[in-house]
Amino acid sequence: MFAGGILTSLLGRFATQSLLAAHGRDIKMNERLAYLIMVVSVPIIWVLTIEISGAPSFLIPPPGMVADILWSEQGNLLFHTRITIVTALTGYAVANVIAIALSVSFLYLPWLEALAIPWTVVIKNVPFVTIATIMIIILGDTPLPKIIIVVLVTFFPILANVTKGLKSADSVLLDRMQTLDSSQWGIFTKVRWPSALPYYIAAHEIAFTGSIIGAVVAEWLFAREGLGALIVRGMSQYRADRVWAVTMLASALAVGAYLLVKVIERYLFRWQVEDLT
Repeated sequence: MFAGGILTSLLGRFATQSLLAAHGRDIKMNERLAYLIMVVSVPIIWVLTIEISGAPSFLIPPPGMVADILWSEQGNLLFHTRITIVTALTGYAVANVIAIALSVSFLYLPWLEALAIPWTVVIKNVPFVTIATIMIIILGDTPLPKIIIVVLVTFFPILANVTKGLKSADSVLLDRMQTLDSSQWGIFTKVRWPSALPYYIAAHEIAFTGSIIGAVVAEWLFAREGLGALIVRGMSQYRADRVWAVTMLASALAVGAYLLVKVIERYLFRWQVEDLT
């Protein structure tokens, strides 16, 4: 009941602020306020779910129990978090290099695109469990299979978006650049890549957050270290509090990756915001 009262009070206050802000203009929620509401709502909904369902703590641990795990085992969690982040960033960097190189190659070698697309479709639709099993058999218990899984998870959104962005360049600008006898490098840097940049940033919103999840899934399948391995260990020990704590930590990393992309996007395209204001 106490949690329900807090939730009702919070929603009432937010409704009042929204009505005041809407006076003389359209209703528009501040993005920071939206994330603040989400952060406050998660533990409230969590407690309400426990109270309504009556689930025991070994199935749905209360927020206090999970917070205690995050605090008491912070050293161990930080160690495994660092491993997950390194795996995610390494795989993501490799995926970017390969995807951008292929996208540029497709632009100037159309036959290569026709040859490569069927292979990318097939590889994309092969279950990651099968690929992970093959990788662990061939490469053994090394970081490389985890990196390959992250590459496979993040590669295709980048490839598709950058390829589409490079081809979306304004034909009028391309004709003018050719009329001015510009080099292929000049056309690429001044017309094609600026046209592809919004598509590339949009791909990061999916791929960068996916790199964290991909690393956790790869660790969950066969690794001994990392957040995914901690989830498996917690499940085998019937420690729901530890599983929930690691899950919350992995989710926070993914959300943080998304917010970082949004910050970079606002910096790169700040001129658009200035034009709208």
